[in-house]
Amino acid sequence: DKSYTYKEVDEISEKIGAYISSLGIGREDVVSELLPRCEYMVLASLGVLKSGAAYQPLDPSYPTERLEFMMQDASAKLLIADKDLLERVPNYKGKVLILEDIPALPSCEKISTNPNPEDLFIMLYTSGSTGTPKGCMLEHRNIVSFCNWYRDYYNLTPHSRVAAYASYGFD
Repeated sequence: DKSYTYKEVDEISEKIGAYISSLGIGREDVVSELLPRCEYMVLASLGVLKSGAAYQPLDPSYPTERLEFMMQDASAKLLIADKDLLERVPNYKGKVLILEDIPALPSCEKISTNPNPEDLFIMLYTSGSTGTPKGCMLEHRNIVSFCNWYRDYYNLTPHSRVAAYASYGFD
């Protein structure tokens, strides 16, 4: 039920990125995101990337032990979360940015972080079906290659629409 202009998306994600940078979080650091399916799945992820850090999407339906293992294993420097989901990670004691606090973040200048192709983009985990989940680190060059392939394979145009059908934390 919400829509944003590209300018609004840019401004909100810049504020998030500047806040993350102000904490000393940046290139090769991981920021976990524990969010319901909402606009902040995109806004927070873009903000993390603008800070130079990588994001780690966490599916709220996962067991607490799995969520906490993934955050600890990734050495998450910050958790961006919906306050109602914090109970899913009761043992997390690090820094937290609550969704409802994002609109009050101060406006900022453009962040000038330009990632290198080999910089970490996203931290995902395997299902753990054979034991302990294993981290999967994707770099910026991986996502660029995937997007180019996807666009070409499915013949996407500026008028195409693609549904989000998978879990936020699934590659």
